[in-house]
Amino acid sequence: MALKHQGIHRLGYVRLALADTRLLRAREFYCEQFGLLESRRGPGRLYLRCWHEPFAYSLVLEENVDNRLVEIGFQVRDDADLARLAGLVEQAGVAVQRSAAGAELESLGASIAFAIPGGPRLRLYADMAQPGYVTGYDSPDWVTPRPLRGTPAPFFLNHVGFTAPDPQAAVSFLREVLGFVVSERIDSADGKLLSALLFRMSKEVGGQELAVFPGPAGRLHHIAFTKEDPNDVLVAGIYLREAGVDIDRYGPTRQSYGKTFSLHCLDPFGARLELCAGGGVTEVHSEFEPVVWDEAELGKALSWYDRDLHPAFLEPSLG
Repeated sequence: MALKHQGIHRLGYVRLALADTRLLRAREFYCEQFGLLESRRGPGRLYLRCWHEPFAYSLVLEENVDNRLVEIGFQVRDDADLARLAGLVEQAGVAVQRSAAGAELESLGASIAFAIPGGPRLRLYADMAQPGYVTGYDSPDWVTPRPLRGTPAPFFLNHVGFTAPDPQAAVSFLREVLGFVVSERIDSADGKLLSALLFRMSKEVGGQELAVFPGPAGRLHHIAFTKEDPNDVLVAGIYLREAGVDIDRYGPTRQSYGKTFSLHCLDPFGARLELCAGGGVTEVHSEFEPVVWDEAELGKALSWYDRDLHPAFLEPSLG
């Protein structure tokens, strides 16, 4: 049956540059301690995915002289939508780079790339290789594969947070040009938008594919992955601490902003990672209204249990 949903329909991958020779330290952390699967390896590049994902990869790591967010990838319905969105982005006055299939990343079809105003580069594509579930499609055992047991082993890539000096400009572009919907937002006392959670498809965990925070242009705030329930998040925290991984300011906690039970940790390069479960259900329809948080309630929004605001959590974690 043909997919009828137009435009962006899936958060595909996050691409990071890391100061790591041959990506040895990165592979040890993400595969052996965090529980991702290595899909493939290219020159100076490592492709990873979660065990419950059928596509070729959801995290791309590449060797570099510094640590930074390179781009965020989204899959669109088809080549016609790719061309249509390229036109809309150009009409908004933003330059578009076009790449042939396989030219930018392995297993990726033709793509377009552009920068969100004050935000990171996005890459849109219609096709990515789909090797399938590691558990197979025939009466699969939906349990964590044995090699990954004892690690967090998340199900899916859930969302990505980034910083922007003018969050309102970034959010307006995402809404008006790319068709994103705001699920929740944080406003200052004078009504200015400080942060927002945005989605393109119906979501049951967190209600977002992108999270925008105030800060320097295009920096990574965090990458979130899905776990089954709060108990899984707690157990994942045990595995991470046993492995010597640093747990960030918030977590495990009920994070009211997004309504998830979440844990945040740091990879060896400083990238903030989130494991989350639960959350409000969001749907794309004309009567959907976002939840609005007041800046005075920011501590409660970020952590229901302690309600203390840790300003450092709002800062970016990578360039």
